[in-house]
Amino acid sequence: MQEKKRELGQMICHASRLFRRQMDQAISAAMGADADEVFSGRNLWVLRYVKEHEGEAVYQRDLEKAFRLRRSTISNMIDLMVQKQFLARGPVEGDKRLKQLLLTEKGEAILSEVAHSVGELETALRGQYTPEEYAAFFALLDRLCNSLELLSNPCERKEPEKTNG
Repeated sequence: MQEKKRELGQMICHASRLFRRQMDQAISAAMGADADEVFSGRNLWVLRYVKEHEGEAVYQRDLEKAFRLRRSTISNMIDLMVQKQFLARGPVEGDKRLKQLLLTEKGEAILSEVAHSVGELETALRGQYTPEEYAAFFALLDRLCNSLELLSNPCERKEPEKTNG
């Protein structure tokens, strides 16, 4: 019997879908009565980023770089999070055109509600692998992401770095 051909894109989509589903369940469980409030894993990552950079000015472009997402995607996310009052846009001293992103009380509360549950999910997944496997997995994911980004930006195309092994 011939071995079934495995498609990389299909496996990545499948793993992403399963991970998102688990994240959504963890978020819903943590939010309890507030579960009807639409909140996603991406929202959590944005709130976490803003919280981790408290005391620093955080701008949309910082999120674009940190999450490797397009300007329009981040802009739509921020608009929705401001509308839901998870984030606020605040003035920047010295430049009235710029608006920094600020964590609201509601955003802070939701972050504290769901961060622990999602952290438990990530810890459980991490526990399925040895530290070496986990490090290798992330190294491969980084290479994959870099390769795909280079393919989408032909002007910046370089050969991806190869690792020994």
